[in-house]
Amino acid sequence: MKVPLTEIYKNLDFASDRLSTQIRALILGVLALVWLFLSGNKDVPALTLRTHTRQLLAIAGLCVLTLLIDAIQYWASYLSSNAVRREAEKQNKAEAEYAEGSLMRCLQQGSFWAKQITAIIATAWLLSLLVVSLTQA
Repeated sequence: MKVPLTEIYKNLDFASDRLSTQIRALILGVLALVWLFLSGNKDVPALTLRTHTRQLLAIAGLCVLTLLIDAIQYWASYLSSNAVRREAEKQNKAEAEYAEGSLMRCLQQGSFWAKQITAIIATAWLLSLLVVSLTQA
């Protein structure tokens, strides 16, 4: 089944937007769980092993890094799009093309993948700590 490129572009835009939204939700959930475990009290038990505190702080740091990378991706996207728009307007063109090799475009694309990786690492790390804690309890 052949599909017009405009449809593929729309699908890619939708998928990348959804993926970014899911990554944000996942990483905020991981951060919330880390916070719960770090601030354990009578209602919420902290993880039983004290050595996990540093690891939990590192996971929280990865979560914050993921959110920062997400912001960098959108900042780079804005700067890249705005530069293309300005150039097109200066030349009185109705269409423009992104310079795929430009610094901002590369930063945007690199950030997209970097935030996926940091989110996966943070989530897997937290899950492994939970498994270890549950098996030692």
